[in-house]
Amino acid sequence: MYPSRFDYIKVASFSEASAALIDGGSDAKLMAGGQTLIPMMKLRLLAPKLLIDLTGIQGADEVTLGDDLIEIGALTRHGVAGKSEAAKTFPIIQDCALGIADVQVRNMGTIGGSIAEADPCACWPALLTTLGAVALCEGSEGTRVQPIRTLLADAYTPALAMGEIITRIAIPRESLDGFGTFVAFKRSAPAYPTASCALQVNLDGDIVRSLRIGFGCLGLTALPFDAANEFAAGKVFDAALAKLIGDAASHFVEPLSDNKGSEAYKRNLARGLVIRAFDVIARRRAGIEVRDTHHYYG
Repeated sequence: MYPSRFDYIKVASFSEASAALIDGGSDAKLMAGGQTLIPMMKLRLLAPKLLIDLTGIQGADEVTLGDDLIEIGALTRHGVAGKSEAAKTFPIIQDCALGIADVQVRNMGTIGGSIAEADPCACWPALLTTLGAVALCEGSEGTRVQPIRTLLADAYTPALAMGEIITRIAIPRESLDGFGTFVAFKRSAPAYPTASCALQVNLDGDIVRSLRIGFGCLGLTALPFDAANEFAAGKVFDAALAKLIGDAASHFVEPLSDNKGSEAYKRNLARGLVIRAFDVIARRRAGIEVRDTHHYYG
């Protein structure tokens, strides 16, 4: 199908985009990579009267590896983020970005678009909420900083004011101490995961100093499991701990039954992904290269 008729403008700054978005009101939509927007327009599930193209904004597609922060421009493509110096330094970022969908989507889709869509099954929200990342948002009243956790107010519902646009994502480097991975279970490469899990653990020898873990696709928003650190701190990083946290996670997540599986199935899947994530980190600690952390079935 073809989309309904619409007007199109290409802006050169976020402030220009914000003004156009306010002028257009509910009939205006932003476009970065367009990997969600365009298919929905072609199916006429969305029919905006004004399309605001952000791809003319310079400098908004860069990844900066700083001493305290990793900053990712909102227009950074998934594939670019996954091949950046930050991703090479911290494999959890590479696991997430390079496992998203297929090559076409990774070459076009953007991190800012993924967060602004607030899809509970997208990969970036699960990773960024786990790592305590924040978003820089620009609007008519200036720029503000908002934690990704509170930005994702509900499924497909970002907490953004009228005309407000995500311009940059910042991840604190201290949240990336130690070893990490992002694992996902999905039907096929282009599909959203049935469930995903981000895990970052800081170790003193074999003893856990701190642990961050969170889940995607298992609730109406991404679900950072902060209480898991209480289970893990001071314990040996081993299969027994993986089982302990996996069992706790199966009760923590909030899955809904759908055509991908029942609630009970998804709770078991959360448990299995924790065990798989522990295994990936154990192999990386042993010097074994692990590249493919998104697994397919069906």
